[in-house]
Amino acid sequence: MLKKIQVLRDGRWSEQDASILVPGDIISIKLGDIVPADARLLEGDPLKIDQSALTGESLPVTKNPSDEVFSGSTCKQGEIEAVVIATGVHTFFGKAAHLVDSTNQVGHFQKVLTAIGNFCICSIAVGIIAELIVMYPIQHRKYRDGIDNMLVLLIGGIPIAMPTVLSVTMAIGSHRLSQQGAITKRMTAIEEMAGMDVLCSDKTGTLTLNKLTVDRSLIEVFAKGVEKEHVMLLAARASRTENQDAIDAAIVGMLADPKEVQPFQCSFLRVLYI
Repeated sequence: MLKKIQVLRDGRWSEQDASILVPGDIISIKLGDIVPADARLLEGDPLKIDQSALTGESLPVTKNPSDEVFSGSTCKQGEIEAVVIATGVHTFFGKAAHLVDSTNQVGHFQKVLTAIGNFCICSIAVGIIAELIVMYPIQHRKYRDGIDNMLVLLIGGIPIAMPTVLSVTMAIGSHRLSQQGAITKRMTAIEEMAGMDVLCSDKTGTLTLNKLTVDRSLIEVFAKGVEKEHVMLLAARASRTENQDAIDAAIVGMLADPKEVQPFQCSFLRVLYI
């Protein structure tokens, strides 16, 4: 089922499929909507946009009027109109996906195999030329004897079993990694990892759960006579779950029973956890 979006066409708003959007369309973006295309925000209040699928950011970012919002991001707070500026493969997300598909990077493992194959071919060619010079002009052997010798050199010089042996070796390594909880998507990655000295990894929402949590052990209470559980309860009551804010959701989620949060707001209590 295609995603529906509110579009302004012919002077009136109507619900249309996101697949028929074209640059220049005016769309309405509100809380919970997935942005169907790259768009530029028009006049209105700022939005909170969750673009963790694109950038890995854990927290929503604020988008003001005239800012761009990207296809695939989610509106977490606010409502505003926007004009479509790019669709399909021309969007920021589409260009990134196209770059991933169009890459044709040759790994180190493949380069080694190619080098071995080229060396064998060159060696065979040099050997055949040497045999032709020695056997016919010098030794004056028969035609059939020279052909038999060259076939032996040609067949014996090609490493037919090398790809099979290497594939079996990589499969055994992949099996051992799976026993340790590592999933190998490409067997050549085993050889690539074996040749690394330093692996630098960026801990983003792509690698983690993309969800904020509160570490209870790090909460400190400086006021005398106030318990930690009471501070946590006051902080949760000062949060607004209906805004779908990541910090507010983390504060409420640390309670054993979220029903303890009463429907009243005390915005000044936000200093307890900011």
